[in-house]
Amino acid sequence: MCHHGMRSAQMCGWLAQQGFTQLNNLTGGIEAYSVLVDRTIPRY
Repeated sequence: MCHHGMRSAQMCGWLAQQGFTQLNNLTGGIEAYSVLVDRTIPRY
């Protein structure tokens, strides 16, 4: 995970090119998670 999901999406793409198949990316990053799922996680 990363703050807004861009770097982790890039890493998922790179890992997929390396042959990894079980990958997940949190769209919107931890920022979106803290807004949409768990408001106890501080936003920064």
